[in-house]
Amino acid sequence: MHGSASQRERRLGLGPRSWMLVFTAIILAFLELGPRFGLIDPFSLPPLSGILVRAAQLLVDPGFWSHHLGPSLLAIMLAFVFAAILGIAVGLILWRFGFMRRIFDPWLSIYYAIPTFALYPLLVVIAGIGLVPVILLGTLLAIVSVITATLDGLDSIPPITIKLAQALQLSTTDYVLKILIPATLSQIVVGLRLALSFSIIGVMASEFILSTYGLGYFISYAYDHFSQNDMYAGIVIVLCFALGVNYLCGLLLHGRSMRTSL
Repeated sequence: MHGSASQRERRLGLGPRSWMLVFTAIILAFLELGPRFGLIDPFSLPPLSGILVRAAQLLVDPGFWSHHLGPSLLAIMLAFVFAAILGIAVGLILWRFGFMRRIFDPWLSIYYAIPTFALYPLLVVIAGIGLVPVILLGTLLAIVSVITATLDGLDSIPPITIKLAQALQLSTTDYVLKILIPATLSQIVVGLRLALSFSIIGVMASEFILSTYGLGYFISYAYDHFSQNDMYAGIVIVLCFALGVNYLCGLLLHGRSMRTSL
């Protein structure tokens, strides 16, 4: 049965991963050959090889690291850490105090329909232009995914587990760290992976409008000054960073949750 199911998943002798590689190769070949053969305007989109060469040059440029990539990495890391810590804490509080959850549940449900970036003039007045408002917007965009994931995990804890913890008369700290967090870790991991993605999105987008440095600003500046190679090189760096960090974070968090469950 397993062999027949595996056979049904294959098309023309290739499995899903092989087809993904094929389509990726086709897209990359088109991005390289399209501008060279006039299928795409080379001014609007230079050949992929030129973009990759420029990206490699930027990655070995100390000035690019100090003025653009370094500040963005710092902002993303801080936004993610703040969203993770505050999101888990708020989730635990809302779960513990039902009346507070009833107040905030409607807001959590519609949060991503609210244009968070409309708050940036207020953040500029409060925090000025620089790293702080960028981190705040990144945190605001990411925190709700952690809150909702934490609440979902806490809601799924079997009642017998809660009763056992109460019978053991654990302290609040032990109750949270030894019972609640381990029991909800798999759900929290999902929220953390989403928070990482939202942190990257929030920081990059914020740097377009709130900063005079950072990778988002670098891409925006290159676009405004028709520096296509720099703009696309910055975009490639963002994509590679986002994919790589998300993959590594998934491996680390998944491994951590597996060890905790064992």
